[in-house]
Amino acid sequence: MKKTISIAIIVFIGFIIWYLFIKPYDYTVRFKVKTSPGAVFKGVEEWNFFNQQIDSFSYKINNKEAYMHLNETINIKEFTLDINWDFKSISDSTTFVTVGITEKEKSFYNKITVPFLNTPFEEIAVKIIKDYKIGLESQLEQKFKVKYIGIDTLKEKSYAYIELKNIEMFKKAEQMMKFNAKLMMFINEHKIKGGNHPFLIVDNWNLNTNNIDFRFCFPIKMKDSMPFHQDIKFGVLQPKKVLKAVYNGNYITSDRGWFALHEYAKRHNIDVENKPIEIFYDNPFYGGDELKWKAEVFLPIK
Repeated sequence: MKKTISIAIIVFIGFIIWYLFIKPYDYTVRFKVKTSPGAVFKGVEEWNFFNQQIDSFSYKINNKEAYMHLNETINIKEFTLDINWDFKSISDSTTFVTVGITEKEKSFYNKITVPFLNTPFEEIAVKIIKDYKIGLESQLEQKFKVKYIGIDTLKEKSYAYIELKNIEMFKKAEQMMKFNAKLMMFINEHKIKGGNHPFLIVDNWNLNTNNIDFRFCFPIKMKDSMPFHQDIKFGVLQPKKVLKAVYNGNYITSDRGWFALHEYAKRHNIDVENKPIEIFYDNPFYGGDELKWKAEVFLPIK
């Protein structure tokens, strides 16, 4: 009996030492979300971006590992919080999120009071995660859908294109709309025959900065002699094996299809090139229900 009590005391003391002095966070939240780690990761970055418009909110990214981990310092109202986000894929369509929150100047006090009292620190910690999670789930339910299709083969395509460099991913749709008229006017002016669906070819995708170099393309039929334009060039997309997904939603967030394919390739040990290709089947200028807009998304298999 004495031995059992002694072991229990030692375990209890060990737990207290761990909880007060070793446990890395003052408050931890864990939850699952039905999307890829990339979409959750990007959601945090966008949540920061939109919240910084509020006077009482500012943030600084301390370090990050693309689609797996992000550590940041947030100033919100009178609080300075260190927030650690970890994203782990647990299936092809589900991510497990762990969020650790610490107020470094009051960490010891928070660890003592949080289990027993409803403190202002706990309230702000819960509010941050709740606001983010509600926004993410609303976006997943109302803004876009991604469906993985499988391995496919892209056929050869000739195209006219405008090349864009070092563009933030969330601005790619804006850039395509900006140059769409210029590309179409050139094609129509020179009576170049082609297809109906514009597409995008990514030449470089920086996973850490989420900046891309890409070609905004329109399918055409090549002739022996093509007209000259300073900004518009011509190319041929060679046939290639690809991973394919179908994205429905506003093309601003069609990169969620990239994240889904990137994660699928990672989980299934498929060696891919991080050079997505998208084909757009709807014209945003016509408006309508965005969830009915369709794009096919591809990642080339090496």
